Amino acid sequence: MSKVADGCSRGVLALLNIALLLASLVMIGLVLWIRFDNNFEAEIRKDLKIHENINPLGSYKELINTGLTVSFWVLLGFGIAGAVIGLLGAVAAVFNLKCLIGFHFCVLLIMALLEIAVGIYILVTRDTLRQTVQGYVISAYNAHTLDYDSIRMRYDCCGIDGTPDLACLTGQPTCTGAVWDRLDFTLMVAGFVLLGILILQFISCLSSLLSLCIKRN
Repeated sequence: MSKVADGCSRGVLALLNIALLLASLVMIGLVLWIRFDNNFEAEIRKDLKIHENINPLGSYKELINTGLTVSFWVLLGFGIAGAVIGLLGAVAAVFNLKCLIGFHFCVLLIMALLEIAVGIYILVTRDTLRQTVQGYVISAYNAHTLDYDSIRMRYDCCGIDGTPDLACLTGQPTCTGAVWDRLDFTLMVAGFVLLGILILQFISCLSSLLSLCIKRN
């Protein structure tokens, strides 16, 4: 019976880690595509790279560019780590390498805890992120820069919250609201994806632990 249970746990562990490997590779591909595809949000990315001497617009641009750079490396790092861990877990399960299964369990648990920490950090700093994004839009609107024109065309919006603009159509969303709503929706989708990956990782941890306990018995 213990051999059957061990085989089942290792089979589940192998499938879960193959799924983690594939999901991580997809994540790496998407991050690299967004980072290096010049056609992705081309106008807005070009405007963000233009150094502005206008304050506080220049400060907001610097904060956003720094945030994008940090996000790129964090997501890429998690993707690479997930791919390596998934590969190690699949190999360990297929060849029944108990030492590697134990190492895989420890590393996967650490990675899951780091992902939880990142998720909590994003939730805690959500209001600060909203203020930064909306501050950038307001500054671009007040300075009449190309940034505002790009945002207005991209999000089909007009004006900013609390400031009537006769050029705006009735019922047209403000740019401060439209940009933040899109970003907030993206963060929500990313949160659900992260939650799904965390569930997959914790099930994989339980499978690793079960396989180790069966072997010990």
